[in-house]
Amino acid sequence: MKYRHVIVALAVFAAVTLNSACGRTTQEQSVGTASVSTQQAADTIYFGGDILTMEGKAPRYVEALAVKDGRITFAGAISGAGRWKGPNTHEVNLAGQTLLPGFVDGHSHIFLHVEGQDWADLSSAPVGSTKNFDDIIRALKDKQKALGADETQWLIGSGYDESLLDEKRHPTAADLDKAFPNTPVLLFHVSGHIFIVNSAGLKAKGVNADTPDPSGGVIVRLPNSREPSGELQENARFPFLDVIVKDRPIDESAKKLAKAFAYYAQNGVTTVQEGGLQESHLPVLRAVAERGDMSLDFVGLVFQPVAEKLIAEGNTQWGVYEKGVKLAGIKITIDGSPQGKTAYLSKPYLTPVPHCHGDCRGVSALTAEEVKELMLLSYQNNVQVYAHCNGDAAVDLMLAGHEYALDQMKEDPKAKDRRTVIVHSQVMRPDQLDAYAKYRIFPSFFTNHTYFWGDAHRANLGEERGAFISPMRSAIDKGIRVANHTDYSVTPVNQMFVVWSAVNRITRTGSVIGPEERITPYEALQAITINGAYMYFEEDGKGSLEPGKVADLVILDQNPLKVDPLTIKDIKVMETVKAGKTVFTLESAK
Repeated sequence: MKYRHVIVALAVFAAVTLNSACGRTTQEQSVGTASVSTQQAADTIYFGGDILTMEGKAPRYVEALAVKDGRITFAGAISGAGRWKGPNTHEVNLAGQTLLPGFVDGHSHIFLHVEGQDWADLSSAPVGSTKNFDDIIRALKDKQKALGADETQWLIGSGYDESLLDEKRHPTAADLDKAFPNTPVLLFHVSGHIFIVNSAGLKAKGVNADTPDPSGGVIVRLPNSREPSGELQENARFPFLDVIVKDRPIDESAKKLAKAFAYYAQNGVTTVQEGGLQESHLPVLRAVAERGDMSLDFVGLVFQPVAEKLIAEGNTQWGVYEKGVKLAGIKITIDGSPQGKTAYLSKPYLTPVPHCHGDCRGVSALTAEEVKELMLLSYQNNVQVYAHCNGDAAVDLMLAGHEYALDQMKEDPKAKDRRTVIVHSQVMRPDQLDAYAKYRIFPSFFTNHTYFWGDAHRANLGEERGAFISPMRSAIDKGIRVANHTDYSVTPVNQMFVVWSAVNRITRTGSVIGPEERITPYEALQAITINGAYMYFEEDGKGSLEPGKVADLVILDQNPLKVDPLTIKDIKVMETVKAGKTVFTLESAK
């Protein structure tokens, strides 16, 4: 059957209507008359705004985008869109708004949103309002009351940042004991790498003066004593992980996961990540997937001990989606956080590190030999590696492990496209970027740090090291593809803030840290679209607006490439579309 190719001009009418799909006031426009049958016609055609495809090294726009059965069928001139229009095609006039590929989560912990719905929010401004220990106690008591919890149930608070508290220190068990003598309490530091546990909580887990520090962890002690202060760093947290990751009915967890998906969707994210998938998460994911309720694509980085178990069992299909869920690879955590002063550095911190005397360079969670063996195990089984490295000494361990695995396997570094990812890659040295380029290591940077802790990094590390935090410009200039992320719940999922931080690198006090590492708005968008898809081996199916790719879309009220760079963080997500289906609109959220 032959069809006429309808060449039309964009018709603009005086009448103004409200687009019911996303609450936009739009001028009535049309891509022409229907020219194909219902079976062949697009479900939706978008036009009338900036449609930024993200498919090349430079910005490329098209006038119209057609979607059918969850995939893009056309991206091009308005004059060619008419041939995809049928009698039931829904026309969406963007009315000057901007259409982009849906955002790909470069690294976060979505299950912390699942668990965190039962936690007290202890964040300081601009995320929350906590200013001091009294605020922490008040928030904990309010949450205990809201949950209807008795005094024997664990009480958890998350997001406190000692550098922003009036007391300028971590709380101790004694500080919490005054208000909660019988209730076990755990505070989750904003970095996630430090827990504060009160006396009832320490007793419940058998942590006392006789408990030795675990390998890769520190039980902070009271001065001149072996008694725990309540602060647990890195691997010393592990006995308390079952407090954080609760075993609850699957239906209850599924409802909480749906709320977490909604939070990500309102930020334009269509592919989410759990960066430390626990064994208890697996049955929840399977149940939600079987019900067909995975509203967003879910990528799991499997917590190292769990991944080792799955590798040994040999039944896991790594890197393959099953009903919206993919176990992408193994998550190896090599060190801690720079703001918590547990990131593993080659040179000491310049400011005092609490409870450390002398050569204070942070904590290595794994030995060099452990990293080497984990890398070899992963490569031998073709499991993609995602390694948490914040400090340059941790990066050194990771690179040495990579070299060791290749040497043992007698593998040419360029023979296999492994896309090994170093998550965070923050306190780096320029020579390490050369190694990234040589070995095709993929960094997922964390430029939100430049705002939230840029001033602290400058003080703790000095100007030279602080300015090289998340060195995106240098990496791109060396030909390295990069992603960027929020590490939620360390920082909010807001993707426009991620772009803003990469473009501006402005600290809380308004100074610029590492101005030479700033990147363009387009490069910043690449990091959360096509490059994020590349990191997951998914660049052929998502990350840009091209025919044949999944119709994962986000509509913004303004174009990040055309506004003042300082205002990028103020851009709003108007609508999020997953595989052609709307999963969020700002209008419906009001």
